[in-house]
Amino acid sequence: MFPRLLISAVLFLATCAGALAQGGGLPQELQNNTRRMQGDQITFCLDEQSVGAPFDHAVGLAIASALLLNAKFTRAPSGFGLDAQGYFDELQIVMANECDVLLGVSLQPNFPYPEWASPTRAYAQVPFVLAVTDPSYNKLSDIPKDKTLGTALGSIGEYAFITYNQQLPEAERWRRLPYADAKLMVQRLKDGTLGGIILWGPSLGRAVGGDPAKAGIRVIDTAPVAQSFVLVGALVSSRDAFLRSQVDSAISSLAADGTIQQLLDQFGYQGKPGPQ
Repeated sequence: MFPRLLISAVLFLATCAGALAQGGGLPQELQNNTRRMQGDQITFCLDEQSVGAPFDHAVGLAIASALLLNAKFTRAPSGFGLDAQGYFDELQIVMANECDVLLGVSLQPNFPYPEWASPTRAYAQVPFVLAVTDPSYNKLSDIPKDKTLGTALGSIGEYAFITYNQQLPEAERWRRLPYADAKLMVQRLKDGTLGGIILWGPSLGRAVGGDPAKAGIRVIDTAPVAQSFVLVGALVSSRDAFLRSQVDSAISSLAADGTIQQLLDQFGYQGKPGPQ
């Protein structure tokens, strides 16, 4: 399964921008409008089912340490319920009543976040990758046009590939099959059905159970298609402007001292710290 909060939630919810921007009519009795006395603790919401959860958990620990606070983690809602607005209503309740910071959010420029939510700066920039098994391929353009490519359904990486592929003469385009299941995509790559697959790096790692190289899979250059990235950050309640400034400062410090890069390398994400 591809990441829920990290990619699917925010990108899918972008199609419901009008409803989200209004923030909905969540009953006040479902929200705790008092400020929790946290003392020396900061509470993070995290979707433990998302692909990036282990990395986001490690980043949360690092942020808490940089702020000289103890970290606590609680469940963030998974999936969408009946509709996108319902998901954000549930998330608003959780953040109002149980936690301070929601980790593992795909940050999109100019995205109309609900009035109650404020995004932090990105703590990581994690790429989509092109994976192959044929040792003669070193970049996308090396893959023969008679090979079929698999793409992660509805992803930024898929969109970038489609945009490039559609610009080619019809006879020179690759055939593409979209997949919603990373494990199935990897299986089809290994059995020769697919000549290459484009998916989010952490999804590839989870699908093969660790290092892709140990599974006989190589990650190669996406050229001539520009590599796509997910900017990963967090959400804070809009009423907690001071907390957001402190989290942003902690993220900046962790990027500057190399901590974020060390965590990216540790989890094999092939990414880099988020832009300033």
